[in-house]
Amino acid sequence: MNITYKVFTDIPEEAKFIRTTVFVDEQHFVDEFESNEDKAIHIVMYIDNKPAATSRIIYQDKHKCYVIGRFAVLKEYRGKGLGSELMKYTEQEIVNRYGHIQVGVSSQMKAKEFYEKSGYIATSEIYLDQHCPHVWMIKQL
Repeated sequence: MNITYKVFTDIPEEAKFIRTTVFVDEQHFVDEFESNEDKAIHIVMYIDNKPAATSRIIYQDKHKCYVIGRFAVLKEYRGKGLGSELMKYTEQEIVNRYGHIQVGVSSQMKAKEFYEKSGYIATSEIYLDQHCPHVWMIKQL
């Protein structure tokens, strides 16, 4: 299995495909793409040159930090540790660009354990985002 990454300043078709498949088709979210996509850094993980997972880095004024979001792995690539690999790569991209800073994630409750294993700590009560329970989590890189 050959893993490669590409970093984009505009949302690539591969990221759109992965996010649509995971968040719209599988999880039935409606508002997946935002007007601020052009202000984000988009990362796509490829397995044997096929898009497999994606993440996004964007600064949020609300939280006054960079946020890792739109983190998605296609179903056929889940359970292989690729999410952890993508998280490490995404965090390293943040460190390379912005230094050792605090970052945040808005985690679906079903993904909370994944983020905890990556060192994130929940700092909020549960809230709803598109009718899905989430929790705000932070980590110092």
